[in-house]
Amino acid sequence: MRKADNWQDAFKLLVEGNIAFSEGKTNHPERGREVMFSQYLQQFPFAAILSCADSRVVPELVFDVGIGDLFTCRIAGTVLSDAVIGSIEMAVEVLDVKLIVVMGHENCGAFRACMNPEKHPNIKGISWQLIPIIEELRPIYGGNPANHLYHSIVANARKVAQQLQTVGPVLSPKIKAGELKIIPAYHSLTTGKVTFFEPIN
Repeated sequence: MRKADNWQDAFKLLVEGNIAFSEGKTNHPERGREVMFSQYLQQFPFAAILSCADSRVVPELVFDVGIGDLFTCRIAGTVLSDAVIGSIEMAVEVLDVKLIVVMGHENCGAFRACMNPEKHPNIKGISWQLIPIIEELRPIYGGNPANHLYHSIVANARKVAQQLQTVGPVLSPKIKAGELKIIPAYHSLTTGKVTFFEPIN
């Protein structure tokens, strides 16, 4: 079980873990049954990760951490919902998490589907959040589908991170007090690396 006294310590643990993952030098720490059983009464995650539900994106692997280290919320397209917001608020208020990372990822299937909504009419539960971002960037990047996809995913991570700063009564006071940080990020499936963008709070 990793420990972090502040968001800076938590961020350092994520960066170090991702370097190990991307370089193929993972330690696979604390993932056995004995670790799981030892935490059945309580948990102490040092960071919360909001990421896509994509089967290729597993935060515990990407950051080379063990059972109980991360509080993860995974939803297609890395979008917000009341349930996601409530879950993250619980992580901060109840579990004392000091760092939230909003992580999009390379070649996101949700974004690819929303770029062709006429072919995927049944994803309205997330498309209403993603299509406006895609269309806003189309005049700039529409001539290059790969660039359009990348910049749309990054823009969404930034937008969701921004939205989390202002929703509900839990997160904003802790951000203003310097006790909580929200950082948008992008995970490359090709290299395994996570790029963290300039914190916006």
